[in-house]
Amino acid sequence: MDKEDPNIKEIIFEIKKKKELSGLADIIVFEPLIKYLNKNNLKSSSLADFSDRDKKLLVKEIRAELRLLHGRFQASKKPRMELFKRDDIESLLKTHSSTKERMLIYEKIKSLIKSLKVDSILDLGCGLNPIALADKGAFYYASDINESDLSLVNEFFKKNNIKGKVFFHDLRKTSEQLPEVDLCLLFKVFDIIENKGHKLAESILLNLKCKYLLVSFSTKKLSGKSMHKPKRVWFEKLLSRISYKFSIINEENEIFYLVEK
Repeated sequence: MDKEDPNIKEIIFEIKKKKELSGLADIIVFEPLIKYLNKNNLKSSSLADFSDRDKKLLVKEIRAELRLLHGRFQASKKPRMELFKRDDIESLLKTHSSTKERMLIYEKIKSLIKSLKVDSILDLGCGLNPIALADKGAFYYASDINESDLSLVNEFFKKNNIKGKVFFHDLRKTSEQLPEVDLCLLFKVFDIIENKGHKLAESILLNLKCKYLLVSFSTKKLSGKSMHKPKRVWFEKLLSRISYKFSIINEENEIFYLVEK
């Protein structure tokens, strides 16, 4: 099935009407939609015969899946580009829930990165992190599945003469080639994309070409309550199994693993 099919395009358009999903690349919406059709033995042409009720149920199901992947990070509906043009970076960062939580520790993260003396950074699932972290001291690769986030980051790079590159990348596609860098950032991504067995996380770690990784996990549940056991024992076991050294940095809302390959 083709995402240029008019029936497919109509559903994708409807799904992306939700503000928190509007920035997602069409291919990210296309994949769960095709999975839904295949699971129900449907062709794209069948969508034309869907009742309004059936279309609503389909859209609702796909939106729910996409929110788990990305939509929950939208913290504010303020017009981001207007905030950017006004140089209101603090308010801009607060429109993304993870960067909002990270506001008080970004300086610590920047100091840590500086101490590693890196010349290049790859930020996977970057969101708006580059706006808080990128400077002229290192080439910054920023990747995400949200095209509106990437557009903002790109404008920030140009306006501030930051050497960098933004590009779409789906972390679940581990076969895609990524640039070789000194440091890779993976903030709050593994809990979202991982399945049972943690094979995807292992594949990502083994395929990344870098000296250091800074990986984080939330220490709070979606409800906002603190986790009783915020450490990711499975991740620590994985690192030990593949002989990667690591240290742990605990913050109020996030736990960080500084990994050396």
